Amino acid sequence: MRVHTLALSAFGPFADRVEVDLDDVGRDGLFLLWGPTGAGKTTLLDAVVYALYGTVPGARGEEKRLRSDHAAEQVRTEVECEVTLGGERLLVTRRPEQQRPKRRGTGWTTEQAKLTVQRWTAAGWEPVSTRIDEGSEHLRSRLGLSAEQFCQVVLLPQGDFARFLRAEPEDRGRLLRTLFDVGRFARVEEWLADQRSVARGQWDEARLRASTLLARVAQVADVDVPEELAPELVGATPHASAGAWVQRVRAEVAGRLADQVIEAERAAAEVERVDAVLADARAELDRHTRRDRARAELGRLQAEEAELVPLRGALDAGGRAEPVRDVLEAAGRAALDAEGAAGHLESVRRRWTEVAAGRPADTVLARALRDEVAALRALLPDVDRAAELARVVGEATRRVEALQTRCAQDEAAAQEWPTRLAEQEAGVGEAAEAASSLPGLTAALEGRRTALAAARAADSLAGRREQQRDDVDAAREAWLDAREKWGDLRTRRLDGMAAELATGLADGQDCPVCGALEHPRLAQHDGPLVTQADEDAARTAAEEREARLSVLRTALEETDRELAVLRAQAGPEPLADKEAALAEAAHQEAQARTAAGTLDGARQALTALVAQRDAALAAAATAREELARLTAERAAAQETLATVQQRLRAAQGEDPGIAPRISRLTTEAERCEALVEAEGAELRARTAADAARRLAEERVADAGFPDLLAAADALLDRATAASTGRRVAEHDQRWSVVTATLAEPELADLAPRPDLDALTASCRGATRTREAAVGALAEVRRCADDLESLTADLTEIEVELDERRAHAEQVTALADLVNGRGANTLRMRLQSFVLAARLEQVAAVASRRLRDMSGGRYTFLHSDAQGRHGARGGLGLDVLDEYTGVRRPTKTLSGGESFMASLALALGLADVVTAESGGVRIDTLFVDEGFGTLDPQSLDAVMTVLDELRRGGRTVGVISHVEELRTRISSRLEVIASREGSRLAS
Repeated sequence: MRVHTLALSAFGPFADRVEVDLDDVGRDGLFLLWGPTGAGKTTLLDAVVYALYGTVPGARGEEKRLRSDHAAEQVRTEVECEVTLGGERLLVTRRPEQQRPKRRGTGWTTEQAKLTVQRWTAAGWEPVSTRIDEGSEHLRSRLGLSAEQFCQVVLLPQGDFARFLRAEPEDRGRLLRTLFDVGRFARVEEWLADQRSVARGQWDEARLRASTLLARVAQVADVDVPEELAPELVGATPHASAGAWVQRVRAEVAGRLADQVIEAERAAAEVERVDAVLADARAELDRHTRRDRARAELGRLQAEEAELVPLRGALDAGGRAEPVRDVLEAAGRAALDAEGAAGHLESVRRRWTEVAAGRPADTVLARALRDEVAALRALLPDVDRAAELARVVGEATRRVEALQTRCAQDEAAAQEWPTRLAEQEAGVGEAAEAASSLPGLTAALEGRRTALAAARAADSLAGRREQQRDDVDAAREAWLDAREKWGDLRTRRLDGMAAELATGLADGQDCPVCGALEHPRLAQHDGPLVTQADEDAARTAAEEREARLSVLRTALEETDRELAVLRAQAGPEPLADKEAALAEAAHQEAQARTAAGTLDGARQALTALVAQRDAALAAAATAREELARLTAERAAAQETLATVQQRLRAAQGEDPGIAPRISRLTTEAERCEALVEAEGAELRARTAADAARRLAEERVADAGFPDLLAAADALLDRATAASTGRRVAEHDQRWSVVTATLAEPELADLAPRPDLDALTASCRGATRTREAAVGALAEVRRCADDLESLTADLTEIEVELDERRAHAEQVTALADLVNGRGANTLRMRLQSFVLAARLEQVAAVASRRLRDMSGGRYTFLHSDAQGRHGARGGLGLDVLDEYTGVRRPTKTLSGGESFMASLALALGLADVVTAESGGVRIDTLFVDEGFGTLDPQSLDAVMTVLDELRRGGRTVGVISHVEELRTRISSRLEVIASREGSRLAS
């Protein structure tokens, strides 16, 4: 990682843009960033960190105030850093979120943060990213260091390492955690702690399940749990087993089960005996019941026999009349048909009389009427044709009249077209003439507007030019006065230079002029003392006045050039003449523009008018042709209509029309045919009735009935005959069944009725006894089965308890070990152990530089000892004093020794962190403050170490306000502070 250039504006104490070329400043590999306290030296380093990470290190970043309080409103806070990362040269530009004035109106608006990353290629700078998240990730992947690591490795803040040198182990551990990633070891500690809690929870859960099983055993067996198997003691030790007690309980339950089996078998035998006696009694009682029911049924059947005698006679007569039912029904139907035919004949004869006109109804007359109707129906299409022809003639008459009116209107309109076309063509010509003159009028108008604006601007600028000339004269006088004052002060200081040098001499120190160690006669200054600060202030004032004079002269020259251009544009005419000429030109141009604007519309209107004329003429010709055609068609239709109407009038006779005549003749034909048909039907029905009556009389006499009425009275309704037959048959069947039942042998001689209630009560008592015995047996058997299942579960949970106890003890011991408890005598956590290894590496690397800077006296030693009051150990740091051979705490070092130790520690820690980050190459380092505590010899040793750091092309920047470093480091960058903000010396 190498920083090439840095530019910042409105950042920290710097109000304006500041640019630093670190390649030029650090060309020797070592440069000094010098300036008084608070001038802003560290701000330049903050700008580098902000450009790369978007944050400011230390407490300054907590306030989140990056914008300079000295900056003008229009200047944006911004940092640009050109840096090489991983062989890639990048230009990073970053802006924070900040307030700026609104571009329109008053007030402020928030400008969002911005990050731009560009890459240098053969074609120049090309963009990499303009998004903050994407650009930050691109930089982070190439840096290989976090912001905290970068601040400790690249910036080397000596104040932090002085505190680190004297810190307690816990405080030292917090800093090391920011530099070395021990997150995975912390996660191991947390994971083991969680596993310890999980293992203990699983052990407690298994103990709870074992206690629950023991309580369940006691509940099932109805016994108490022994005191040695109480819930708080179950599984606490490997010897607290409940197997023996459970086996004793199971043996007791097995004895109870054997006794209960014998009792249940005895009760079951007694129930079987009582059931057999009760079944025999129930069979005997059933035989008594059957005999009593049969005797009662026989008495009822004997009582019903008298009621069935008339029914049996009716069934016999109905049986004889049933064979002649068909002829009786046929004779009745034939008689009814004959009566109906006679009635229908009378009705039809009355209807024919209404239209007969004295004509007899016969087949010949009906056929003649039908023939005449057919001839008339053939003329019906002529009726429709006559109606259609009448409609066509009427429609043609209306269209002919309308076309005659339209043709007259077209003739009148055709005479107006030439006048309308001439007027429209004149309007088009006027608009075209205006359009052709418009460009010239517009150009003339613009020229007069430009000349008028230039004349007004020249008048305004002339007044401002006079003021600028006065300002230039005043600034020139001020610059001459300041330069004269500076020259005077410089002359006076040169005159008193010997006295100024004498004030810094002391016996034993080299003279900066001759190198002598003795100073027998020191120069004295007579007049007022002029210091370097006085001369610098006068020079700065002269430079500022000169810069102001240059700015004013440049502005005056620009005004002169602008005024000459405006006067050339305005011309020699007076301003009033220009205004009048502009108004006239604007009026002419407006009139021409208005007229020209109607050109397209006028041309379109002319085209449309010509099209309308052509269309009107074509339509008039078409209308005339249509009128001639329709007139001819109407004449032909009228002639055809007269012929058809004459033929229809001859055919309709005295009737009002063809259709009414067809309707009247059709009605007469239908009534004549109906009368002929009714006479034939009546004759056929009367003949059929006589034949059916004679056949029925013969069949009735053969069946034994005196006449038709007697046979009809003997007929039974089929439903009545069926129900009466079923009743008689059921009575006969029940009589047979009852007689057969009473004749059965087992109902002949029956014993007395048994006492069924007493036997039932005895059976119920035996059944209850058996059910109680069976329930008790099931309860004992269920208890035995539950105990067997619980015994298996208890055996399994005891095995699990032993495994859980051993696992919990092992995990607890390991978790305590990595957390600094238990067998860990050093009380060192796993994170601290890893950090201690890193600190040991840092101590080894830092010791080489500390020996060089201390002349071989001091060496760092890592300590595993515990802290004060038994605090956790592992992060102790001591020094070995080679002069005395004694191991000393770092707090006993003097101020200069502490600085050398802190610097060596910072450099060592930077090397270790760099190696830990994958060997990231750091080509630019900054060492911040701490040199004021060193004596000349120690400073020489420290500078030797810094010289070694720049080997291999590395650039080292030293940040300090110590005056002596200005003489030791030739390449310097000076920061100057003032009331208007800080700046870099030229």
